[in-house]
Amino acid sequence: MWVEILAFVFLGICAVCDSVEKKIPLAVVWLGIITALVLRMRGLSGDGTWQSAAAAIIPGTMFWLLSYISREKVGYGDGWMLVMVGLFAGLWKCFVIIMVSLLLESFVVLVLLALRRASGDDSLPFAPFLLIGLGVTVCL
Repeated sequence: MWVEILAFVFLGICAVCDSVEKKIPLAVVWLGIITALVLRMRGLSGDGTWQSAAAAIIPGTMFWLLSYISREKVGYGDGWMLVMVGLFAGLWKCFVIIMVSLLLESFVVLVLLALRRASGDDSLPFAPFLLIGLGVTVCL
């Protein structure tokens, strides 16, 4: 459980910064990545193999590719956060976290568009939704 709390702390800091400044603090993300790698390699999070660690960064790598293809409509910071989340949670939980986060964000966007509080050109920070997705997944 304390591994999830560490993930919440790192992702919570990112969520606040993303909400307020529209920037992901990469120093915090890198500290989280290093912490998650150390925990994973010591067998305290996941199975401790390099293969599982490499698999856990696949979702973040996919988001980096999406950032490149979309010309940063999806930020590179989101990819870095997903690398961190993947290392803390593992590959399959990371995919569930992404699914929950994207479904929740889609719902919020639809509500904002229906209420005419947002237009198609507006941007919404992803880190808070990722934090909620992590919370929902931990509670499942």
